[in-house]
Amino acid sequence: MVSFAFALLGFTLAAILAHMVPMLGSIGLGAAAVVIGSLFGPAQVASRLINMVFGKNLSPPALAVLSAVLIVFGILILLATGDWLPGAVAFAICLGLGSGINSIAQGSLPLYLFGSDGYGTITGKMAAARLALGAGAPFAFAAAMENLGLSLSLIGNACLGAVNIVAFVAVAASCRQPAAATA
Repeated sequence: MVSFAFALLGFTLAAILAHMVPMLGSIGLGAAAVVIGSLFGPAQVASRLINMVFGKNLSPPALAVLSAVLIVFGILILLATGDWLPGAVAFAICLGLGSGINSIAQGSLPLYLFGSDGYGTITGKMAAARLALGAGAPFAFAAAMENLGLSLSLIGNACLGAVNIVAFVAVAASCRQPAAATA
């Protein structure tokens, strides 16, 4: 389930990232699309810094859920706001924040779930699945945009992201230990 969720989230991100600037330009943002797209990287770094300072009490499953929620929220913001500049900025920032947290969760969640024995093998297999699925994402998203249009393609991508949220919530729920009875 964890590998599936990270692979699907990798697909969601790769699809958007490969087409972000031309996609934003095509909805009417013109040259601002480059500036908006450039906000992604600083938002990734900011999410890591915010996590270092304020996220000490967040479990790795919670980080994974948060990353998926931020990515889907960013896509939904773009869908709702279209060519409105502040909406596109919020989209890029949410996507970057989610991606930055995702990079933390990719390393911390397997360690949290499976321990350090075989950690390299487990994360290697997870990365292989994520990268394999992500490699096809730009092509699939381009075909979807060409055949279905941008809005339906973004809706489809948001739906895949929603599956990520459900998968990570299921992982988080399976990690919860029942409360110990007190006498």
